[in-house]
Order: sequence, then structure tokens, then C-alpha cells
Amino acid sequence: MRKHHSALGGVALALALALTLTGCSDDGTDPEAEDTPTATPSSSPTSTAPTPQTPEEKAAAQLAMYLEVRDLAYRKRDINFKALNPVATGEEFLQLQHTVASMMNENVTVTGEYAHTLDEPRNRGTSILIVDCEDRTKVTWKNDGAIRQPDFTDPNGDPLRNPAPVEYTLVKDKGAWKVSDSDLLWDQPC
Repeated sequence: MRKHHSALGGVALALALALTLTGCSDDGTDPEAEDTPTATPSSSPTSTAPTPQTPEEKAAAQLAMYLEVRDLAYRKRDINFKALNPVATGEEFLQLQHTVASMMNENVTVTGEYAHTLDEPRNRGTSILIVDCEDRTKVTWKNDGAIRQPDFTDPNGDPLRNPAPVEYTLVKDKGAWKVSDSDLLWDQPC
């Protein structure tokens, strides 16, 4: 069941930040990964999270950045290509452009925030798959100022379950993991 974007009324799900990354695998199979010595915690208030090391961690970080860029594009109905280029490619890159254009043409606005729970990344060699459980509870979609009823439907015309799982495919592009495709798993639970 690939590409059920049309099930969303021509407009893909808008996502806002509230990302929770669940355990990323470090099975030690990356031949390029290097062990780093354990660092002592910094007392500096500007310390940040550790830099991702494994391909899976890097892909999950890229997906988080992509969702940030996409969320902003949906809220503003405008795309920051300088921010999008490093995190998306292929079908997903084009789909975001199509979705934002459709939002403008159909006078769709989105308010509120989606909640996300990223599942553990699955490395497929040339790609990494990550399922995001998207919760639309705090999101309002409006068409021409009227709240959309029903919220979203599946391909059978039934209300789309909430939360709904979306599987993202990330591939290496110019040396970085980028989101290349997404698939709404409308018939599966989170």
C-alpha cells in the first residue's frame, strides 16, 4: 500500500514538533564507525546532545530535521528550500512542494501541533526505514476557514485512525541521509 497521499484530500499530514526518539540501534556493524572515549559531562549551560554516530542515529536526526522543515512549510504554506535541500530528496522533496501548492490553491490552513513517536530505525543497507506514530489530537485543519469534518479518511472512505503510522525511507544522497519517501500505513495501528 504505497502512496496514500490522495486519501488525505490531496494534502499530506502536517507535522509539528514534539519528537520522541525511541532507542536507536548501535549493533556495531558499521565499518566506518569509530569508538569515541567517554567524555565527562560539561557544566556549560550551552552543552548539546551528543553527535549521532551510527547510520541509524544519523538517519533519525535527519528525519527529525525534515519534520521540522515540513511542519514550518505547512504552517506558513511556504517552503524554505535552503533548509529542505539538506534533509529531503526524490519523491518526498517533490511531494512537499505539491502539498504546499495544494494548500494554497485549496485555502487550507493548519494550526496546532502533531505529536510524534519515532520507532527504532531499521537499516536495509542502502536505505533506513523509520516509522513515526503521528497523533493529530491537537491539530485543526481548515478549508476556507471551516474546520474539516471528518478529519481525514482512509482509501475506503472511513475515518483515518488516530494516531496513524507513517513509514519514512531515508537514503544516502551526497553523503547525507535524506528522507526520500513516505508511506501512510493507514491499515495498521501504531
